[in-house]
Amino acid sequence: MPARLSRIPGHHRRPCQQRALRHQQERRGRRQLSGLRHHHAFLNRGPGFVDLGTFGGTDSRAVAINDRGQVLGNFTSGGEGRGFIYYRGGARDIGTLPGRYSIYSDINNAGYITVYGAIRDSLEGPRAFLRSPGGTLTDIGTLPFENPYTEALALNNRNQVTGHSSPLVFPDQPLRAIIWSRGVLRDLGDLGFSPNSGQDINDRGQITGYMSVPTGFRDRVAFIYSHGRLIDIDGRPPTVERYSIGEAINNYGHVVGSSNHLSGFVYRGRKMQSLNALIDPRLGWDIAFPRAINDAGQIAALAYRRGVQYAVRLDLIRPHHLAAPDVESGDEADPAAKAVSPDAAADDTRADAAAQARELVRPLAQ
Repeated sequence: MPARLSRIPGHHRRPCQQRALRHQQERRGRRQLSGLRHHHAFLNRGPGFVDLGTFGGTDSRAVAINDRGQVLGNFTSGGEGRGFIYYRGGARDIGTLPGRYSIYSDINNAGYITVYGAIRDSLEGPRAFLRSPGGTLTDIGTLPFENPYTEALALNNRNQVTGHSSPLVFPDQPLRAIIWSRGVLRDLGDLGFSPNSGQDINDRGQITGYMSVPTGFRDRVAFIYSHGRLIDIDGRPPTVERYSIGEAINNYGHVVGSSNHLSGFVYRGRKMQSLNALIDPRLGWDIAFPRAINDAGQIAALAYRRGVQYAVRLDLIRPHHLAAPDVESGDEADPAAKAVSPDAAADDTRADAAAQARELVRPLAQ
């Protein structure tokens, strides 16, 4: 299953990050523009970058994009972390939680957002919320610990959330991977140790992330959680040092992530495959950190060549489609999170095209 690699245009001798793909092949992330000291959020549609700016602050970072083209991100202003949404050529400040800091993490197609942060000026740990398109915050709660905290890292189009919850203890927090669905927060279980975390969730309610295992110092393995069952997808015996993490999962249950033996990998139901083995080794690339995979099998990743970091996209030349698993019985979608109508989607497409025509695209040197 070879893959075609495309380097995202730009001069990336400074840090560059990207975290998601929408189905229309757009990417978002942050980069340090040449000659500037601060990071700027960006949107890439193919020929170059749309610099989203810093919204009057010092730094910005785009963290998620939905299929409507709404970009979610964080920026720093006056030492305070705040959130923004960029859509159709314009950006708006969506504020902060009432506390020391806020971190916005994901947005779905209906415009619901996950955010977590300290909600009071105290030593209390962060709390996690689902934010509605109108700005209403729903606290997703914590697991029953003393002095607990919760971080929400991803959500799907059914308003299910994953991340982790833990007591706030030092030096290491015994994180527990979680799913929040229809108002109930549940522990995913473990593989015998902690910390554990859910990193991404697809529209079928499947989750990927990492689970610690009690076979070596800080050993952890990538997993899939499906229909109440944890599946270790690392595949290596407990006699070797294992360190792997699932970063993203698409609606076919295909996972991308990183490991200490394959660098970046893709898992499609059989075993983890090295992404480096799918491209011509003479090109000299190390696809180290895959960050997202969409249903077309396109993978967004951070890669290295000759000591320089780049944002790249891999297109699987022969995508491998398996039947998507059924939604868990009785776990229907939140009506508020359902997709927009076809007519509304067509209107969105036309308005989006008009906005794109007005955007200033920076054609940066390769």
